[in-house]
Amino acid sequence: MGALRDLPVELWRPILASLVRSPGVLSSDRQDPFSEVRDIVMLLNRDVKTHSALLLVCKVWHNVVTELTHEHLHLTSAEQVAVIANRFEESRAGRSIKNPLGLCTRRIDLQLSNPSDQCLNALARILRCTPNIEILVNSNYYMALNPAFHITPPQAQTRTEIIDALIETCSRSLRRVEWTSNEYPSWSDLMRVLRTATGITSLTLANIYGNLTERPSHYLTLPNLKTLVLGDSPSFSHASLGNVPLNAFLTMLAKSPEQLPSLQRLEGFSPFSPDFLRTHGSKVRIVRTVAFTPLLHEIIATCPNLDTFVTIFPHHILDLLSHPSLKRIGIFPISEDPVGVPQPIFSAYIMKPLEDLLCQIDESQLPKLTQVRIRNIGTLANITEHPLFLQRWWKRWDSRGVRFDDKDGQPFNLVYSGNDSVLDSVRRP
Repeated sequence: MGALRDLPVELWRPILASLVRSPGVLSSDRQDPFSEVRDIVMLLNRDVKTHSALLLVCKVWHNVVTELTHEHLHLTSAEQVAVIANRFEESRAGRSIKNPLGLCTRRIDLQLSNPSDQCLNALARILRCTPNIEILVNSNYYMALNPAFHITPPQAQTRTEIIDALIETCSRSLRRVEWTSNEYPSWSDLMRVLRTATGITSLTLANIYGNLTERPSHYLTLPNLKTLVLGDSPSFSHASLGNVPLNAFLTMLAKSPEQLPSLQRLEGFSPFSPDFLRTHGSKVRIVRTVAFTPLLHEIIATCPNLDTFVTIFPHHILDLLSHPSLKRIGIFPISEDPVGVPQPIFSAYIMKPLEDLLCQIDESQLPKLTQVRIRNIGTLANITEHPLFLQRWWKRWDSRGVRFDDKDGQPFNLVYSGNDSVLDSVRRP
């Protein structure tokens, strides 16, 4: 073992990186919607025992693994934020350390509940030590009691000090930035980020805080943006319908095709304004939205090069589609959280609408269709308890040369053939 440890660190680093890093965690764009790897899996897939064991092998391995474990920070508590802030500042000040630990960090996920001012100040300190950040995912969430003693999620603004630190330290390296919960940037701060960090390739905005401070006619260019996600993903609920800030944001981006020359992926509820679609629709390859969004047919019509369409179930009123190049259709659950309901309710509110949706897709004019995927998690997890239903549809799609598979990419013909109580209550294709 001693001889192995004496090998050059350049040989060990990629091997140790494969053991420490979660696959895809440093990707500068969101995972393909049909990918089997999901962000939540990457966050939970850390093997702490292996990391700890590798740290104890020798000094060289300890240094390498320490750097690798700081590439991705998942911050969930004020105590953790304070520890990392102190560690990074001490590392930067220490003369004995060649590379301060903050230089290693490439991704930060924030998942802080009602963070205090002290916690946010420490977070700003972390950002000022991390000039190589490529990915920042802000999922901070705030809860409050209303006068009726009900817990409500109020809108909260990302502190300007955080935005200042992000711009001053990370603007050159930033490639992907997401606000996914009920903390949002203000209009002015968002504009500062987008005009400074021109290398951003993926932007997710659940909302924008406050009133518009600039006229929508102001010209904004995002030269490298490939992925744009707007609204309360992944459900894109009614809260996103008619969202004024997001509509105003799209209006700002709808003046010229040159504003988003690299756009390929568009996700959201119905902030897809007609002007925006007419301006940029020809570039879009991937769309994810709810099926009954009022502009669905216009989305399809104005995206002639569309390759992938993902609909959020049980928003299932799809109507018949017609598209010359659409290859993949995904049926994803409105919630990925585990749920349990009595079988009669599941049959009535999930299986029957799912049958209707599959029939609508089957009857649509989609000559290039090659794959239909159902992400059987959350509200759709129990569809595997209806194997005859799935096999019947697998045979139908297989006869058309279309792959019909589950969340892991496995064909549904591999499902065990047991009793299917819903079989008699749905139509046969």
